[in-house]
Amino acid sequence: MYRVYLFVFGICLCCPLIRAKEPLLLPADPTPTVTLDMRQVPLQDILLEIERQTGIFFSYESSMLKEYQKVSLKVHDESLSYCLKRLFDPLSVVYRMTGQYVILKRKPKLYTISGFVRDSASYESLISATVIDRVSKKGSVSNNYGFYSITLPPGKVVLTSSYVGYERCTVTFELTRDTMIDLSLKQAGTLGEVVVRGISPRSEVLKSRIGVSDISASRVKSLPALLGEADVVKTLQRLPGTTVGTEGMSGLFVRGGDGDDNLFLLDGNPIYHTDHVLGFFSAFNPDAIKNATFYKGSFPAEYGGRLSSVIDVRTNEGNRKEYHGNISVGLLAARANLEGPIIKDRSSFNVSVRRTWMELITWPIMTAFNKKSDTKVKGGYHFYDMNAKVDYSFTDRSRAYLSFYMGSDSYRNGEEAKDMHGQDWDFCWRWGNLIGSAGWNYLINKKLFATFTGGYTRYRSHIIQKQNTFVSSQDLGGQLYFQEGHYRSAMEDVSLRASFDYRPNVDHRIRMGGDYLFHIFRPEQSNMSSWYKDSVITQMNNTVFSHSLIHGHEVSAYAEDEMSLTDWLRVNAGLRFTLFHVEGKTYQSLQPRFSARYLLGRRVSAKVSYTKMNQYIHRLSNSYISQPTDIWVPVTGNIRPMNAHQVTGGLAWHYQGLDFSAEGYYKRMNNLVEYKDNGPALSAFAGWEDRVGVGKGRSYGMELMVRKKAGRFNGWIGYTLSWSDRWFPDGTVNKGQRFPSRYDNRHKIDVVASYRLSKKIELTAAWMYKSGNHITIQDVNYRPSPDLTDDRPGQAFEWTGGASASSRNNYQLSPYHRLDLGANFYRYKKNGRMGIWNLSLCNAYFKPNPFTVRPRTYQNESGREVVLEQTLLFLFVPSVSYTFKF
Repeated sequence: MYRVYLFVFGICLCCPLIRAKEPLLLPADPTPTVTLDMRQVPLQDILLEIERQTGIFFSYESSMLKEYQKVSLKVHDESLSYCLKRLFDPLSVVYRMTGQYVILKRKPKLYTISGFVRDSASYESLISATVIDRVSKKGSVSNNYGFYSITLPPGKVVLTSSYVGYERCTVTFELTRDTMIDLSLKQAGTLGEVVVRGISPRSEVLKSRIGVSDISASRVKSLPALLGEADVVKTLQRLPGTTVGTEGMSGLFVRGGDGDDNLFLLDGNPIYHTDHVLGFFSAFNPDAIKNATFYKGSFPAEYGGRLSSVIDVRTNEGNRKEYHGNISVGLLAARANLEGPIIKDRSSFNVSVRRTWMELITWPIMTAFNKKSDTKVKGGYHFYDMNAKVDYSFTDRSRAYLSFYMGSDSYRNGEEAKDMHGQDWDFCWRWGNLIGSAGWNYLINKKLFATFTGGYTRYRSHIIQKQNTFVSSQDLGGQLYFQEGHYRSAMEDVSLRASFDYRPNVDHRIRMGGDYLFHIFRPEQSNMSSWYKDSVITQMNNTVFSHSLIHGHEVSAYAEDEMSLTDWLRVNAGLRFTLFHVEGKTYQSLQPRFSARYLLGRRVSAKVSYTKMNQYIHRLSNSYISQPTDIWVPVTGNIRPMNAHQVTGGLAWHYQGLDFSAEGYYKRMNNLVEYKDNGPALSAFAGWEDRVGVGKGRSYGMELMVRKKAGRFNGWIGYTLSWSDRWFPDGTVNKGQRFPSRYDNRHKIDVVASYRLSKKIELTAAWMYKSGNHITIQDVNYRPSPDLTDDRPGQAFEWTGGASASSRNNYQLSPYHRLDLGANFYRYKKNGRMGIWNLSLCNAYFKPNPFTVRPRTYQNESGREVVLEQTLLFLFVPSVSYTFKF
């Protein structure tokens, strides 16, 4: 063994000798330095001086240096490698060091191909279409306006564009200069099953973001529809990480957040109340929607103002070549859509309207009742909405558009006496949105795309109550009393935005911009007018109870850089700065955004992201259901802005036409607002700061999904495992102890499937299972007065001693699950016309899912028992609708 030690010791002694002799093999100065100050001289002069100082030699074609007659370089005792980088980076020259020689070559000339991806029939832009060069394997994705840009070396180019539901478009040409090409895609016809092997450039494996979903209008319309009305929000409810909230409602709760934590955008403008029929349907007409992008994990830097999610809905521009439209009739409402050219190939319009006809059903019933009654009943409900968009291209580089939305709900109830001595009363409630925007897109150059928009958003709720009473007297005269009350609540935004999309090359994309929002909050405006009149005098009174008006200013600036650092690593780094000023108080926030994708193989990638989001407004509600009485209020000096930090990581895998994804997330929320214990949970604006506590929240979980996007059979299966709770350290809520959030649904399973049985028949099914919601029940009762207690068995009674809850959200409801089935029958007619019958059955196996739950106390032989009484919205709902396209 000692021989081994001697051998190792000898090697160690020889190593320094070997290292000492190594410099003899190199030039005398292994790290030469350069000092020079030469301004506006030929490049050859600078190269000669560097050769003199360092002893190295440049090798190049003499004709190459004639292009650079005036070059400057100033360095002092800098390394050779630093000097070469400083000298050649601004020039179209690449260099390579080999021993004592530096070889110079021209950089390959690069040209940019840019343009728009459009529908060949309607000329509408296609969002997120893939454009790829088959020769270089480089590609790009079109933005929200269909613009794409690719920078490639000269030579043969085979440019291919693809989009879901469209045939591929391929253009082959020789690239010799900057080129602008608009790619027109044809809608795919009905084909037999085709097997395509390989990974699509649109695959989630290649994207740098995590927690992002694209929902097309065709997917929304294909799913089973409640009462025949397809809904984009109900489609989002079936994705992992989201929960439905209450049975039948269109509320959305994302990764442990509340209902007001979601930012809904319609062509870039926020919508503050997204429901019709008290939440049965959303305000998004499926005929007007082109595409919806749902962000829940990795948020782009251009979005802000909410904690949980962003739903960016884009509407159709209209067909620039032909007139088309459709009429759809369902059980609840009727829809119509018309689109076509204003100036062929240059300008287009798209108009969509929708209206319910519930009053047509209630009107005959009410008329028959009024004939037999001493009073005339007045009442009814209806809603309508309208989307309109006008698009105009000044040139191939310049385009402008106008977008408009108006939606309203109206409810009325009252009685009118048939004789003058009766009493009349009337209750009228109207609420709705008004949104308008104007935008201009301009292609500044082949790599830079700019968008400038201005917008207006208004939400308003308006209640009028009237009452007339006639009181007769002994002298056969009388007095007439009249009372009228007005209640108003409104929220308005005026906005200006500018955004820039710069693509220096296929592996690099920069987005930047800023926006300004002027908020006008009118939480409450309430007044009462009354007067009475008799034969002698007339007296009038007007009382103003509240008249609140608050102005807020929100300024934002953002920048985002997405690049491929290597063939395997792609990163997206962004920063958003916001400033919010209200009532003399200014809040500032710096919100970093980061996401990265690393390819573990050709078909699998790992992703990670971090996001900080801020929210400056709150929605006050006296119910867990979104209602028109909800009011929006800004932060104050005592209530600081909410913020959330979210970290997400996961894997994406593509295998034999299936996309697999696994995501894990952790989200921490600060400055959350909840009503205090034993406090009145009223939505009144006055004194709302004193009725709420400020605390923290957290949510974390895992989401699994497998999805098939193409073929006769497609759909997805999703599973969510999640936790969400709240904590108010100041003790104002739940005595300072942690408690689960209302929608802390531990498990959630979604199954959505669509099967094209033939060219004329499509079958759809959607099944959902989730753990029950948490509610607060008063499980602690104070002893009532003995003489008021009803001890008869089986009798319900009210506790005169009072009741309270032991903790917040102390009871969990039974699991929720429901199966919806649907079938679409397509009837093709002449000249491209088509009729579509849709049959749907919601809750196919009659699961009694509760709409509301309330505790009732009963007396039985064994004592008092608390029973939860459930109210069902529906047991099952069959529906039918017919759509005619022309």
